[in-house]
Amino acid sequence: MKLKIPICAIILVVIVSNFVVAMNNKNISISNDDTEWSINNYNVKTQYIKVAILTGDKLIISRAPYFIEMLTDYQWIVGSNLYRFVVDPIIDDDILKGKLNTDNYDVIVVPGGGVGDGEALVRCYPSLENIKWKSNFETFIKDGGGYFSVCGGTSLITDLDLDTKPKSYLEFAYEKSSLGVSCIKSHYGTIANPLLCQLIGLPPEYPGVNTYCMYSGFNLSDLNISHYTGICLDCQIDTDNPIFDDYLESTRKIRWISGPSLVVPQQPDREVKVLARYPLEEISENESTRIHAWKYTGGISGMSKGFIKSIKNKYDSAFANKLADVYAFADDWDCTETIIETDYSNKPAITSEIYPNMNKARIVLSGPHTENNVWWGGYIQEVEDNSENNLWDALHRWVDINPNSKDLEWEYNYWMNRRIVAWASKKVPDNDLPPVYDSSQVCDIYPYEQSSNFTIIGNVEPSNDSFSLELYYRYSRDNLSWNEWISYGQSNEESAWEFYPSVINGAGYYQFYSIRTVEYEHSWEIERPPPGPDAIVHVIMAR
Repeated sequence: MKLKIPICAIILVVIVSNFVVAMNNKNISISNDDTEWSINNYNVKTQYIKVAILTGDKLIISRAPYFIEMLTDYQWIVGSNLYRFVVDPIIDDDILKGKLNTDNYDVIVVPGGGVGDGEALVRCYPSLENIKWKSNFETFIKDGGGYFSVCGGTSLITDLDLDTKPKSYLEFAYEKSSLGVSCIKSHYGTIANPLLCQLIGLPPEYPGVNTYCMYSGFNLSDLNISHYTGICLDCQIDTDNPIFDDYLESTRKIRWISGPSLVVPQQPDREVKVLARYPLEEISENESTRIHAWKYTGGISGMSKGFIKSIKNKYDSAFANKLADVYAFADDWDCTETIIETDYSNKPAITSEIYPNMNKARIVLSGPHTENNVWWGGYIQEVEDNSENNLWDALHRWVDINPNSKDLEWEYNYWMNRRIVAWASKKVPDNDLPPVYDSSQVCDIYPYEQSSNFTIIGNVEPSNDSFSLELYYRYSRDNLSWNEWISYGQSNEESAWEFYPSVINGAGYYQFYSIRTVEYEHSWEIERPPPGPDAIVHVIMAR
């Protein structure tokens, strides 16, 4: 069967590129204020990290709100150094005009959905514009510019891992749009648009993991649809890398919305690390996340009714183009007995790589949406199969979510993204990456074995209000049984402490963490202690 690409391309660009990011969008304002924060008595020198965030234009509707919100003007102090993100949203015309270069930016962030997926859909053809766009992007990375992407942004930069030739337009687009600078491949199994795949004779289950996104609804006025798309997976974290080496747990809950798993070559031509993996339990084998394939049976009549409903529609739509609502309102869809199969178990979810030339650009790719909110508990429930099922109202939805998840945890993984961007920029030493658990932490102490007094460096997010940083320590003679945590006092003006083990407990093992306190006019904000120590040393002989 030959795929009629031009027709499918037009339809799919309208449908997908106007949907995915808009589906998870939040309205925020972009700050252009470069005014320095008040840093109390801290004497610091500032290192600016210039971050481009691809927002897309034309049919690609997104302001990349999560990344803009978490990165804009974010700063942290390590010793006498203050690091600050300077964020600049850019669009396709900026790239075509050569604005994306290493003089202007240290790293670029490419979101998923309408940006990453949307770009893949329109960059898969060898037009002069596409060739120039991709060449400028490739040059930025080869010149040393960092790259960080999630979901569709990862599909954009990578080749597609397929056993056969592409059968759907999505497979064709993801394969042909690759920027050609990553050694990683994206793996979906099979992927297609739920309706278009049936129009070209592919079975209802062929969309594969894409159904977890496409079946979840298009009506953004429905809180369940706009906030609970995809699955929150407990991904396995590898701490043998700078980004996660201060993380103390074995898993982290990260939102996944139909993104790829990643394939690392057996003999890569560069340094590659797997930072996180998908859960061991297969998504399609978990009763809470198992779904069926749905088949469109409405024919021309269903599409006609969809057209009439789209004209009458006065609600918030995930589509920027009203004509695309026809696709969402069309009915009927029938639930089949076929389970949507996934094969993500234990496969890489987040990877890092260093481009193999003298400029050594750092590339971090994520299949899950590290920037999105998370929730706990609940399960996916498929809707009742009736004669009016459509994608606008969703074919499945989450129910019985833990009541404690009602705040939606928008900032739960912001630290992860900040550390990735800082690392990919090459502007921040590995031991100076932003704090993990709250607003401060103690930097790792080198060497691990100490023989006299030593300096401890704090890592803290500053505040407009008066703040202080306090060090806590505990002691063990055998590294097995530990004393209670004790305050060692506040840091000096360079967020550092001189530690004297000889006047404490002498030789043995010491663990440390810090607590930031902010003083407001009528209240105090004291950060929570981390789940374990930030740093540890072994004192062989204290003098």
